[in-house]
Amino acid sequence: MAGRPKRTATGFAPLESEVMDTMWAGGGPLSVRDVLNTLNARRSEPLAYTTVMTVMNRLTAKGALSRHGQRRRYAYQATAADAAGIAVREVMRSHGDAAIAHFVDEARADPQVLRRLRSLLADDREPG
Repeated sequence: MAGRPKRTATGFAPLESEVMDTMWAGGGPLSVRDVLNTLNARRSEPLAYTTVMTVMNRLTAKGALSRHGQRRRYAYQATAADAAGIAVREVMRSHGDAAIAHFVDEARADPQVLRRLRSLLADDREPG
């Protein structure tokens, strides 16, 4: 009986991490075929198209990728610039104010982090 796939430090399964790394390196919308070709170029045993498609559909369901287009012509894009962005969004979504309060408490413990946080908040308030 197969168990659950081991998770990487990002919280993704190993193949999910490979797909996300490919998406981030690609810099723009990519098709399943684009990701498949990139992954297979660095593997000794190639992946099947349907395997990569399934992983990308699961990442879309998890909110890590967005999908645009129509059937058989989808283009996928990462919904955050990196794994940290996805993790923070997930924590905020599931824990809301408690996560913010904990983050601020942690920032107060390090004056440099607190200064950086204040700077980022001030930048956000300025008209763009």
